[in-house]
Amino acid sequence: MNNYVIAAIAVFSLTFCGCDKLTNPVITLDNEYLEGVYGPPPEFETLADPTKNVLVEEFTGHLCGFCPPATALLKGLDEEYGSRVVPITIHAGTLAAVSAAPYDIDFTTPAGNLFWSQLENGFNPAARIDRTGGISNFYVDNQWEVRVEEQLTQEPRIALQISTEYVSEDSNLNIHVHNHFLETMSSSFSLIVLLLESHIISAQSDYNLDPSTIYDYEHNHLLRTNVTTAIGEPLLTNPLVNDQLVKSYTVPMKQAWVPENCSVVAFVVDVQTDEVVNAAEHRIEL
Repeated sequence: MNNYVIAAIAVFSLTFCGCDKLTNPVITLDNEYLEGVYGPPPEFETLADPTKNVLVEEFTGHLCGFCPPATALLKGLDEEYGSRVVPITIHAGTLAAVSAAPYDIDFTTPAGNLFWSQLENGFNPAARIDRTGGISNFYVDNQWEVRVEEQLTQEPRIALQISTEYVSEDSNLNIHVHNHFLETMSSSFSLIVLLLESHIISAQSDYNLDPSTIYDYEHNHLLRTNVTTAIGEPLLTNPLVNDQLVKSYTVPMKQAWVPENCSVVAFVVDVQTDEVVNAAEHRIEL
């Protein structure tokens, strides 16, 4: 049974088995780094001034007429704080379903469906912010700014760096994530790496307009696929200060994805609390 069949079974289970939360879902991709083809991973220099960045997982859908103002709010936070805010747009739930044209493009993903299933009575628009309160907890849009600003005041406990190489000859994307623990911690940690795409023009409902359909809406930071498993790849247990390791992956890029519009998001999760320790985003280098 290949990985894509396994992923399809996982999505079927999420959709039809009525599970509220899966602790060990089967969503796998074979993205092992091809070191024999592309050479050893790069060396990273230690960051002189690491920062605590904030992951915002926005749950939305093209049929969600209340979502564009929330997306605009997130865009404003992204513009205000730059790389310190790491947004992910996740199309999931009934308002992300494929419908009649012009809503006939499927932006859902197995990973996004899993993340949606983790929410407790989730709805669109909503967002997890650094997964504070656990993976089932989320915030409505009028809480986002305060929660983001609270998280930005935290000191970084791990520094993340990402480098990429797009190989146009075989349409493969090589991803390298450098993890540098800045303090000794008593817990286990996992790394989650996702691929996003921006500047996608497609229809979006907006109840503030009449008629409510925006045909040329620009979707940004859209989750395209998970690079690691959606629940993360184990990093270290009880890391010591200055522990460092690099995780590398080779991802086949689909023809429909535009490499120059894509970015990689990586974030480290505390396995005991499910909260995000730090996150980073990196635009693909051509």
